Amino acid sequence: MTDLFKVALYIRVSTERQANEGDSLEEQETELKKYCDFRQFSIHQIYIERGKSGGNTNRPEYQKLVKDIQKRKINAVVVKKLDRLSRSLLDFENLMNMMNENDVEFISIKENFDTTTAMGKAMLRVALVFAQLEREQTSERIADVMGHRASQGLFNGGRRIFGYSIVEKELVPYPKEKQIVEIIFSKFLETRSTHEVAKYLTENGYKYRDGKQWDIRQILKMLQQEAYIGKMTWSGKRYEGAHQSIISLATFEKVQEIVRQKAYTKNTYTSDILLAKKVYCGSCGSPLAPSHTINRNKKKYLYYRCTGSKQRERKCRNHHFSVSQLDPQVTDILLTLSEEKAFASIENQLLKHNEKISERMAEQIQTLQHLESMRVQLKTKKDTYLDSLLTNQFLSKERELIREKLSELETEEKTIKTTITKKQITVSQTREDLINIAEIKKRFIEYRADYPFADISTHRIRLSKIIDRIDCEKDKLRIQFHDVPRKEVFDIPNEK
Repeated sequence: MTDLFKVALYIRVSTERQANEGDSLEEQETELKKYCDFRQFSIHQIYIERGKSGGNTNRPEYQKLVKDIQKRKINAVVVKKLDRLSRSLLDFENLMNMMNENDVEFISIKENFDTTTAMGKAMLRVALVFAQLEREQTSERIADVMGHRASQGLFNGGRRIFGYSIVEKELVPYPKEKQIVEIIFSKFLETRSTHEVAKYLTENGYKYRDGKQWDIRQILKMLQQEAYIGKMTWSGKRYEGAHQSIISLATFEKVQEIVRQKAYTKNTYTSDILLAKKVYCGSCGSPLAPSHTINRNKKKYLYYRCTGSKQRERKCRNHHFSVSQLDPQVTDILLTLSEEKAFASIENQLLKHNEKISERMAEQIQTLQHLESMRVQLKTKKDTYLDSLLTNQFLSKERELIREKLSELETEEKTIKTTITKKQITVSQTREDLINIAEIKKRFIEYRADYPFADISTHRIRLSKIIDRIDCEKDKLRIQFHDVPRKEVFDIPNEK
């Protein structure tokens, strides 16, 4: 290599690692400079990241490095170890694809990865293949463990079932939400309509999670949730659950019969439509239903029609949206967000959300630890009194006083135990509000990877994993992504 071969040195250390291992910024910089001097590389810039985690890409110097790669200011990136650049295989693969597109090589001294040589490129590919293999084997092991847990009737995690709290990984009825579940089943038997149930809940001030309004799809899903009758389903198999049921079997079966009669599960959209059951009118909030018209030349035009226009005497401003325009617009948004730069705004929002949740959890855990300390002290006192009662000779009056004291301590201990259980439920519920940012990012990347090859059915499946709801207006879309706290707004060109 000549001195025209420009490289970027990336150095990162977290506070914890620096304290524990002594792999300081200065040591990394010295070693990288020696390597570049030996290889006769010209150092374009040194990017130093202080106290930043490698678990995500929300790092200032990392983002500067990405921009320089995209501008082709460098020929290679040099790091001491692979995990200095990223601890996430998904993020690393994404970065490597971008580096390949911009003819930028990658060198890691510790693992001896050097893509400036044919052998180095081959070694990196092999390493990624084995990393993928390890990830798949880990997934298989986890699947086996979860299968065994399900067979024992135990909850396997994931999004909490409405009506239950998760205490020590097990489902426990949550009184406030349990009442709402019972109302939903009761009102559905009475009205035979999810729309009427949603209306009743809204009018009486009952809210869904995070204060959200009720949606008929949520209600229908809950009406078919077998966990409410003490069952647990995993990988298509049904098991007797270890948790307490909320709804009686007789009530549940009556509800299922009504659902079957009304054919709620029947697909009403055509195979050419991507966004069915995801799109809503941004003006009146009604669902947009797939429809079509045929002109004189027998050509079919597909569109989404606002179902609220007729009931509202056509006062709704958004009567219809063209399928040929709306579907590609949403697809373009997803493809754009699968790129690192575009996703950054959502990622920053999610990181701030998680920081607030973590702060709240820390306060709750501190309270829980204090309560646990009080419980231990009470138990110690109780044991002391009990030991003295057993080992010493007391008069009957003295023994009676000791028994009264023991009774008081037992009552206090039970009260604290109850409070601890409630606080554990609160911590568990707060923990569920933490967002798995890597999982959200993975959904977008998988959508982009599948897009060039998959049919519309596969696109629809991938899209349903990303998007919960789309509110459509003539000039903008408000998209509610799964697990993202607020809706994202996207401007779209007006229909011509």
